[in-house]
Amino acid sequence: MSETPHWISAGEGPGVLFIHGAGGNAAVWWQQMAYFSNTHKCVAYDLPGFGRTPTVAPEALDQAFSDGALAVMDAAGLDKASIVTQSLGGWAGLRLALRHPDRVERLILGCTMAGIAHPPALQSFFDSQKKMDARGPASVALGQQLHTAEPAKEYLYQQLGAFNTPFNPDAARILFGPDALIPVEQLKEVKCPVIIFAGEHDAIWPPEALKGVLPYFEEHEAHFHVFKGCGHSPYFEIPDEYNSVLGVHLSD
Repeated sequence: MSETPHWISAGEGPGVLFIHGAGGNAAVWWQQMAYFSNTHKCVAYDLPGFGRTPTVAPEALDQAFSDGALAVMDAAGLDKASIVTQSLGGWAGLRLALRHPDRVERLILGCTMAGIAHPPALQSFFDSQKKMDARGPASVALGQQLHTAEPAKEYLYQQLGAFNTPFNPDAARILFGPDALIPVEQLKEVKCPVIIFAGEHDAIWPPEALKGVLPYFEEHEAHFHVFKGCGHSPYFEIPDEYNSVLGVHLSD
């Protein structure tokens, strides 16, 4: 992509790059930026078509994912960073790790199939589209527990997402198409530690839809953690527990 995506930063120390999902933008990481900026240099940015980053043509998205992440790291002065992703952000994080392995300290794939050609995850995604109700994306991106216990926080999530450009259906077809998906055999080329996060009640990618990719990360043993009692967005739904678990991996 021709210009650096919009990004924000806070703190000093080892680098952490946060990459949001399709329901958010850089601002959705507010609970992690506040927490980890005490010990790390935290950077979050808007993917193409989200927040304040312009859209790109659907066919350019795959390359824009890794190019945009790299451009943000360069602009923020991060020679190397831990990459923390959520949902759609996993597409960008995995491609960055494959194309620029020297820049990635570790890769956290949060509640995402990350654009991997893994049939159970693909089927789970298509099934989830039938579960959406009048609340829109929040109905599958957030767990029922948050809807019941913290309706104001669910409202905040919806309003943050309202700043995004409506997602182009053509982009979705391309991102989930066979030409764009990464074969599981290619995952052995990832040279950094990989941590996969899942939400126990994730309506899009439940734990059983993601766990099958673990054996394909051959260079480093991949770790798998399930957050109990939450849905697709543990970073937003249960931030205290999420930050605690993520903090352990960032300090390894």
